[in-house]
Amino acid sequence: MSESVIYCEGYHDRAFWMGWLGHLGCVDPGAPHPGRTGRIPIYDPWNTLVSGGQYAYHSRSGQFIRVVPCHGKPKILPLVRIRLGQRSSKAVLRLVINIDSDLNASGGRVGASGLQRQDVEQMVRTFDPSAAVNADGEIELDGGITKVSLVRWEVSDPPAQGLPDQQTLERLASAALAAAYPPRAASVQHWLDARPMPPGADPKEHAWSYMAGWYAEHGCDAFYSNLWNDPQVVAELSARLQSSGAWQIAAALAS
Repeated sequence: MSESVIYCEGYHDRAFWMGWLGHLGCVDPGAPHPGRTGRIPIYDPWNTLVSGGQYAYHSRSGQFIRVVPCHGKPKILPLVRIRLGQRSSKAVLRLVINIDSDLNASGGRVGASGLQRQDVEQMVRTFDPSAAVNADGEIELDGGITKVSLVRWEVSDPPAQGLPDQQTLERLASAALAAAYPPRAASVQHWLDARPMPPGADPKEHAWSYMAGWYAEHGCDAFYSNLWNDPQVVAELSARLQSSGAWQIAAALAS
């Protein structure tokens, strides 16, 4: 028995992963049966109910995937350490750490984030000093039984209309939407610039402007999963996720 686990910052990341994993062919085992309402309870490979805001999927080959929203970046690594400490009794095939890089596209860093792969390597080697990076960039423990990866939300798009400067999930979504529908980016920027006495810049203001302007019927959480239902947006997301290396990690999870 085993599972793969994605540790992300919050519910919006969880929603984005929902759409992404579905796009890659994963199945939601809790989806209601045709003609019925109400979700089906999901149990993990150790017969424990998946709850507490966690989501779960089956990969194309039937492997169990768990998505854990950690309610903030500082809580991710402590939860990762706990899970790695359990791997002898509850095997984990792949463990993905997913964060906003929080760098600025125009240069510099916001706050004290910027977790890098070498930081993850250092943490992993406290559990297995012989852990090593494989040809795919994954950190392998226990001779390759467990693989750990880092997904950082960041895109190479230069500063532009309709994009927040801070490298976050919001910037990834905004960049894909702006590239797929350029007039929307200009409209979002015009609206944001026209606000009287606006608050301090926040990357969420761009994402929610796109949501309110074109996806209001979906609401905030479903906005991120629904991005994967628009072929034009999917093409732009895919290009950026492949460039950052995140696509390869998700594809391995979904296989």
